[in-house]
This record gives sequence, structure tokens and C-alpha cells, in this order.
Amino acid sequence: MNLDYAETYLKENEKKLLAGGKSGACVYDIQGEYVLKQIYRAELGDDVLYEAYRKEVWWYASGGAGLDCLPEVLDLRSTQDEISILMKRYDRLSRQEINTELLGKIMRSLASVHGAEVPPLLKKKRCGAQPLLEEQIRASVEGWRTVLDEHPGVFDHEPLERIAKEINRIIFWHDSEETVLTHGDFHWDNLLMDNQGRIIICDWQGVGTGAISGDLSFFLGRLRGDGIRVNERELVEAYGRETERLFGKKVTWEEIDGHIRAANVIISFRFWHEYLHGSSEGRVRDIYGKMVMDSISNANLDLMDSYP
Repeated sequence: MNLDYAETYLKENEKKLLAGGKSGACVYDIQGEYVLKQIYRAELGDDVLYEAYRKEVWWYASGGAGLDCLPEVLDLRSTQDEISILMKRYDRLSRQEINTELLGKIMRSLASVHGAEVPPLLKKKRCGAQPLLEEQIRASVEGWRTVLDEHPGVFDHEPLERIAKEINRIIFWHDSEETVLTHGDFHWDNLLMDNQGRIIICDWQGVGTGAISGDLSFFLGRLRGDGIRVNERELVEAYGRETERLFGKKVTWEEIDGHIRAANVIISFRFWHEYLHGSSEGRVRDIYGKMVMDSISNANLDLMDSYP
């Protein structure tokens, strides 16, 4: 099986577009056993995103740091105008089947990513924390205000103003976390399973370096956004067990909880308001309330006093 065969198959058969491809890629079924992912620069209309897809091709072609949680890739093509990736097809995970065993497998895969050696091309000079500019802070505050005001008299704006004043302190403290290899877009829809029950992680456009809590916080935040509740402490402790089993390194709930909360505050403050317009009061309460509570937790950390 190669790209020429897959493209001929699409021409001679009715195209079956699979779920996914929300970032501009078209993902097609090939004989029920493979998937063909295609991206065209002209259709995408976003050069930065197109280069991220080219990075994904490089990641697969370079061997993906030897990780065993990558999809099996059969053929690749990357030019200035077109990208094609032919992969084995896997089963998608069902949100209705979330349980302790499945979450443990997911944490095992994530731990393997974070413990892998960072390829030289992804290593970058540490530049330190990048505080938000005043105009960025005000834009986030105004964005959140418009979301909260869609539910008159329900939400207090005062915690939002407090977060705006503290956000750069949280950013500086959060920057003290260890840097590891990260997926960069770790959420439920990018997780698959092979026929041996092994977790496969797809969509590596955002692969790079960052903090453990970044991938974990994003994963938990997306679940919360979908209205799915998991025990966060149990999940992080499962991650810690897998990290120690794989690499002999201890990661405790107490060590990482503050950074997960900090990551959630930063991401929620900066971006979540963009996706909550028109949402129910309950959904807004979940996201806003978690951001507020996590900001209070971080404000109480003694370590915060060591940073400007």
C-alpha cells in the first residue's frame, strides 16, 4: 500500500470522508483498513498551519523519537503546496467508555511521550516566561465579560479582574516547571486504539517542548468542556505511576497539581472565552468557576512570592 494506490482508489471509488480533519485536513477511508490525510496549502489558506502539518510529516519520517504510541505510517509526501500521509486505520475511543483502566492506558502513553528524548530539531534555547501585554490582558477580560453578560445577574466579574491582575505572576511561576517533549494538542479526539488495546496518539502538528502540566491540563480542560468529569487527582497519580514505572522518576500529585491549575488559568483566561459564546449557563459556570478556583489555589502558593 502506497500513496499512488490510495489516490487511485479514491478516484475509482466513492470518497468516504472520515470524522476529523477539523483543522483543515481531509481524511479519507481507504478500503476500511487505511486512512489518507491530505492538506492543500491553497485550500487551507493558513501558511502557519500548513507548516505545522509539514512538521507532522517530518515527525513521522524521522521516527517520532522512537515512540510506540504513533500510528503506523505507510507513505508520506510533503511539498510546498501539498501534503499526503497514508496511515493504518485505528478505532476511535468512545467517551461513553471512559473508565479507570482506559485512563491508565492513556496516561501510560502520555508518560512515554514526556520521557522520550527531545530530537535536536525540537530543542530550543529557553527564553523564559513571556508575560502578557496589557492589551492582551484587557482583550481577555473584555472577551470574558461578554460571555458572562450573556447570563445577566449570574456571574460575578470581580474574580475576573483579580485574575487579570495576577495572570503574569502565575505565568512566571508556571515557567519554572521542567521542560519535556510534548504533544501540544493532547485531547480525546486525538487518541485511537489498535487491535491489541494499545493507545495510539495522532495529529502531531503541535509536537515540541513544554511542560508536563500543559498536555495534562489541556486533556482535562477539553474533557470538562465536553461535560465529562474525571477524578483529576487519580488521573495525575496514574500518570505518576506510569512515569516511575517507565523511567524511575517520581512525579507526585502535590508537585504537579499547582502547575496543572496554573496552566488551566492561563489557557482559560487567554482562550476559553472565544469558544463559550452562546453556551449554556452550566457550561460557562464549569469553565469560569474552575478558572477562578484554580487562580485562588495558585495565589496561595508560597512559591508565587519568589516571582515578580
